[in-house]
Amino acid sequence: MWKAAVLAFLLIAPCGVALAQTQPDWATIETVTVKGEPGPAVWHLTRGNSEVWVLGTIGMLPKGLDWNRQYLSELLDGAHAILMPPKADVGLADIAWFLIRHGGELSLPRGQVMEDGLPPDLRARFVAARDAVGGDDSEYRTDIPIRAAMRLQQDMVKKADLSGDEPRKTIANLADRKHIPDKPISRFEAMDAIRDVLKLGPDQQRVCLAQAVEDATWALDHAGKAGRAWAVGDIRTVKANYSESRFGICVLSAVKAMGDIDTRNTADTVAAIDAALNQPGKTIAVVNMGPLLRKGGVLEQLEARHIAIEGPAD
Repeated sequence: MWKAAVLAFLLIAPCGVALAQTQPDWATIETVTVKGEPGPAVWHLTRGNSEVWVLGTIGMLPKGLDWNRQYLSELLDGAHAILMPPKADVGLADIAWFLIRHGGELSLPRGQVMEDGLPPDLRARFVAARDAVGGDDSEYRTDIPIRAAMRLQQDMVKKADLSGDEPRKTIANLADRKHIPDKPISRFEAMDAIRDVLKLGPDQQRVCLAQAVEDATWALDHAGKAGRAWAVGDIRTVKANYSESRFGICVLSAVKAMGDIDTRNTADTVAAIDAALNQPGKTIAVVNMGPLLRKGGVLEQLEARHIAIEGPAD
């Protein structure tokens, strides 16, 4: 069942890992530089007697990465709420029913081999990427291209020794210890969008597989660098080595329901932070660097609402 959960996660949030070769069009935010203790970068937003501290994240981090958890602990002191990223309403029962109804669609008809249907150039690049991440040829053999793309991402994560536990695990533990309520900014229904991904035609699936190949190749060299830069608040180096998944962007572009979720999640994040700034006291918000810093993203939209922003030096 855990493999089914991984599959559902990758279909729901294909842009959640800093993997891609194409970097976002970063916004230019007019901020006052605030110097803090060495640690992950935060942005300080204020309106009247309200403040929101935004912790930027980059998706998966190298396992065992050493970062300043004490700084985060002190940052949480006095907060009355922690806003976590939007979360899909998908349970194990939903995943089980999805696999019962659609699991067979993840494999090619009997006798067909995925690589045989790839153009020669893509086949060569796919094989090179699969070998680089330590993928098992037999596991990919009968995948439809979109499943092969997701499997490639899974194998890359294992090869690069990445984990999605942090900083969320530390935040959850600190919130519990300090009795601070933490909850997703919003929840969204995802199963219809997941089913729509499986409706992509073979040609579109191969286009997205090609993007996944680029992701895997890029991530092996850059994901670790982005994680280590994140740990010390080095935004310039984070931007140089971080981007949103090209595979994810391909899916978002091809599946309207997925694109709608992404747009809505950004809007919900802006609205939640704006609402927190209408309440006295201190709130913590956790936002991925892509939606946070890209042009038209969370900070740029909040800046347009004339909210005072202090941020780390770039």
